[in-house]
Amino acid sequence: MRVLLSLLLTGILGLSGGPAQMPDRSQLRVWQGRYPHHDVKGPRGRVQKTSFFRLPVVHKPLADLLGQEFLDGVEQGDYLEEPIELIGDYLVVRLYPDLRRVENEWRLIIVVPLATMALHAVYYREVAGPDGQRDIMTDWRHTPDTSLDDLPESLKTSLATMMGVP
Repeated sequence: MRVLLSLLLTGILGLSGGPAQMPDRSQLRVWQGRYPHHDVKGPRGRVQKTSFFRLPVVHKPLADLLGQEFLDGVEQGDYLEEPIELIGDYLVVRLYPDLRRVENEWRLIIVVPLATMALHAVYYREVAGPDGQRDIMTDWRHTPDTSLDDLPESLKTSLATMMGVP
């Protein structure tokens, strides 16, 4: 009887193993204008540090894309941050290596689409071109089954401007 009752309640409450729901990233819009790491007052007035990179809808895909070691470095302060920007339906996170902590000149832009679970990231740095002029070297990373072609032209233009592409 108890087994039947628990099965009935499970079915009524929708706790059965139906199709998995995709997490909703639209709630991430509130991060616009905030730094990826910032202080918030907790329920008892205590200041707590919060991290954009620890949010479940960001953490796992980002760890898969860039590696857990990278995320650990971000949490330890290896990168300097700018406020998160909202461009269309995409959050854009810009990180710069803290050259006092790491020997890495690659800057990083992470693009978080709010409508899908995809992620895009581009490492970039300034180099001298073959003719001696300034050039930008890039290294793009995308979640599986996505590419640069998935991003709108207006966003690509904004990213190029952020990188300083001549």
